[in-house]
Amino acid sequence: MEKKKNEVSKKTWVIIFLLFLLTVISNADKAIIGFASVSIIKELGLSPEQWGVVGSVFFLLYSLSAILGGSLADKIGAKKVIAGMVAIWSIVQFSTIFVSSFTYLLVTRIILGAGEGPSYALAMTAASKYLPKEKLGIGLTLVSVGGPLGVAISAPALMHLIINYGWRSAFISTGVVGFLWIIVWLWIAKEKAVTDTELVATKGSAQLSTIQTETKFTSVLFSKNFILVALCGFATYWSFTIGLNWLPNYLENVRHLSEGTLKIVVALPWIMITLSQIIFSTISDRLYHKTKSMVKGRIFVLGPVMLAGAVSYFVGAMVNSNILAIVLLSLGLTFGCITLVMGPAILVDLVSPKHQGKIQGWFMALTSLGGIVGPYVTGYFIEHSANPAVGFQYAFQLCGLILLVFGGLVWMAVRPKKTESSALLDVNSTNVI
Repeated sequence: MEKKKNEVSKKTWVIIFLLFLLTVISNADKAIIGFASVSIIKELGLSPEQWGVVGSVFFLLYSLSAILGGSLADKIGAKKVIAGMVAIWSIVQFSTIFVSSFTYLLVTRIILGAGEGPSYALAMTAASKYLPKEKLGIGLTLVSVGGPLGVAISAPALMHLIINYGWRSAFISTGVVGFLWIIVWLWIAKEKAVTDTELVATKGSAQLSTIQTETKFTSVLFSKNFILVALCGFATYWSFTIGLNWLPNYLENVRHLSEGTLKIVVALPWIMITLSQIIFSTISDRLYHKTKSMVKGRIFVLGPVMLAGAVSYFVGAMVNSNILAIVLLSLGLTFGCITLVMGPAILVDLVSPKHQGKIQGWFMALTSLGGIVGPYVTGYFIEHSANPAVGFQYAFQLCGLILLVFGGLVWMAVRPKKTESSALLDVNSTNVI
């Protein structure tokens, strides 16, 4: 029985692969703005603070759409919501080629953020409904690594397009890819998720009802555990969006890397994020499988990794060597992104299956607030410091401090109720994509 419970079907792996591609496309779309930052700033005559606003406004409607998208997916299914979401952001990518002013650029970023807001939460929700608990860490990681891997894979190609054909060509290419993905998704994502119907029947449907009653959505939403995990996500997205919007600019304008070197280096942190998420999620799954404890299997992995990211940012902001700075800042960004995998996996243990869409949506909504604040604060530091190098140093160190505080709080204070966590271990969802 145990073997059957942990099996993952071929259909599930196909869906996981499509969700992986979804995060690849979504994050390539986000990354373009950072790769093209120097060209766009020059063409539109923007100040550092204005560019910080460009990075921040992307997340103005991101939070709201993440909540609405998660709730809508619980009602009509994730398949339709995901397809509509990708259609919106692909259309916006095409419209960006007509940008000729700061205001127009802001409008496109706001709409794009609204379109992409639910993407990560819906991908995590859809994947979690297909996977057994013991496979959640690696399964969600395979979806999540599409984010950093999408940036790493697309970086050389997008930089080539930007340098040789202008920054607008990069937006056109990602818009086309988005529409192609929709066609494949609508064709393949038709069947129900893998279920443990027999297991639920054996345990009794009354047990599932009891668990769902005990795990009230509002009680989870306002619980200490969820708030601290969401704050950890806030710190992660602060770091993540600095990497997307400012790191290429820093390497080109402060570290003065050549165009050829820049094409390679901008991909480095995203490759490292991919590898680290696979490694740490595998470790987390093994610990979880062995201990059956969310604290030992998830929390005790998340906390130390976040703290390692904080140290990397602090030190990386101060070193003179270009190589050391690139390595340390890449590590800071790498370790800081661990919440994108551990956060959703932790939430599976904190809330009943029927509320997963909503809770993952709220998680991404609160997490993405870091994306509103981080890019703007970075731009403010750069514009109001003695020089850009000093401004970047302050910004990186502040990011490290935020990772340190919120990562430490999660490590020390997130502890599930024993009755809730033990009961949820035995029940999987029967929802449909």
